[in-house]
Amino acid sequence: MDRDWARLGSALRAAREDLGLGQKEVADRVGVSRNALRNVEIGDISRVTPTVREYARIVGWTEASIDAVLNGGEPTRETAVPPDQDMTVLVDTPEELPLRIKAALASEGPVLDTAVITLTGVDGLDSGAHMVIVVKGRTDGLTPEQIREALIQWEKTEAQIRSSGKE
Repeated sequence: MDRDWARLGSALRAAREDLGLGQKEVADRVGVSRNALRNVEIGDISRVTPTVREYARIVGWTEASIDAVLNGGEPTRETAVPPDQDMTVLVDTPEELPLRIKAALASEGPVLDTAVITLTGVDGLDSGAHMVIVVKGRTDGLTPEQIREALIQWEKTEAQIRSSGKE
């Protein structure tokens, strides 16, 4: 049986989009260029690489999902997601995270936005480290205008963080 690489790429892309993740964000997390990730998504590959395995892990697939999709089946998620839960909340909280971070991630309120910012070294080049920001907030009892204002404030803060790393 021929393995369907284009089907695998399409399924990975669909899973990424379902999670609200951008191509660049996933490429940064995998540690490859956006072009390399694009090649995976269009099926321009001929074997299962560490990049493909990491991509599948990021979108929450089980290890067997890659072979299942290549052979015409469907992927399965590592973690079942309640139907009322926002898919962007699929975040593994590594054991080494400080308790205050775990508590903040578990706090009430939906994830409003996320950002992955590449940290640069003193030479202005990619240091290999990333800052991960999860913006959560309470939305119950707030007017749409108040929520919009909070998101505008976050956008300003994010722009300041991103620009401070380019000095």
